[in-house]
Amino acid sequence: MSSRVPTVGRETLKAIGIISIGIIVLVTFQYFLYPSVEAYYPFLKSYDLYMRDAIAAAVIFGFAYIILRGIKQAIEITSQKRTKRNIRGLYTILRAVVYGIAIAVFLEYMGVSLTGALIGGTVGGLILSFALQSTVSSLLSGLLLASAGIVKPKDKVSYYSWMFDNPVIGEVVDVKLLTVQVKDIDGYVVELPNTALLSQSEFKILGYNSNIRATVSAALPVDAQIRGIIDIASNSLEKKKDDLGLTNFQMYFYTKTFNSNTVKVIIDFRRMEDFNSISHAINVALEEGYWEMKNRAPQGNNIILGFPVDVPIREVMKGGDSLLGQKSGDAGLLEFRSFFFTKAFTTNSIKVSFSLKKGASYDVVADAINTSYEEAYLNLKNKMKENK
Repeated sequence: MSSRVPTVGRETLKAIGIISIGIIVLVTFQYFLYPSVEAYYPFLKSYDLYMRDAIAAAVIFGFAYIILRGIKQAIEITSQKRTKRNIRGLYTILRAVVYGIAIAVFLEYMGVSLTGALIGGTVGGLILSFALQSTVSSLLSGLLLASAGIVKPKDKVSYYSWMFDNPVIGEVVDVKLLTVQVKDIDGYVVELPNTALLSQSEFKILGYNSNIRATVSAALPVDAQIRGIIDIASNSLEKKKDDLGLTNFQMYFYTKTFNSNTVKVIIDFRRMEDFNSISHAINVALEEGYWEMKNRAPQGNNIILGFPVDVPIREVMKGGDSLLGQKSGDAGLLEFRSFFFTKAFTTNSIKVSFSLKKGASYDVVADAINTSYEEAYLNLKNKMKENK
């Protein structure tokens, strides 16, 4: 038979030991050390009553603390079992009840009549209710949150309100009577007012089976094929999934507007602290996919060149295409096409659409295009002069 003390019992014994030591110190001071001090300073005898009150407070609230410590451990053990519900929210209510009883017991010890205090405090209570309206509202909201089980310690949550620029995403640390403590994805503990959680806000529980489920969205320009971007990004993310702590993800073409395409990625992962690195990886994968698709499509990269109308523009295009074709391999061009784009009174323009090889430099390609068509223009102009 194991001699190991169960977790709840061990924690309770530890708490009893701490409280007992505190009481022993107070009693020793009052009955052994304090009389010696009083012998030198007689005026301290008038404080004997306060010492007894201090010992009584230590005993009453010490036992309240011990009871709550045992309750918290029991709730934690029960909530960790797969077959049990998360009942951590009950601790907030039980904490208020136990400390309320402890306060009542201490007031009775002090000789305060609770019945008289309640009757006599009606008018004062009305005055205080107006002065502490927001506090009372948070208190009632906290009791409602805990009793209804809306939010509980260890819950993974996303909270958005008009009061904040960005959503608060993290794990609930504690549900207090006035605030809810959330450890966010950056490691900071944020105190959220209970009233805000029940008013103008969007509140999501991110727990999904044994994982965490969240959403990451990204907006991309419309000048590259979105289906190809999603395929490239999905393949890239699939290779990194295990290292990132991702258990699953789904990527969707979510919305389309005049100047942007939005991709929504639903992610399932294990640890809240991995959210930042996962979000970073998703955005990087989509960015890389965008540029790869943009470089594949000639319409994605364009350079417009202007030339005087003193030479035939078609001949310039023909010569420029020939020269650029000779340089395309070294420059990093995958393919290109030229178009007679616009005509004005003094200028003709050529648009060159092109795609790059992977790893090619845009600046090198632009230089090759500009110099090729410029050289073709000058060659044609010199040829026309020689024929005059």
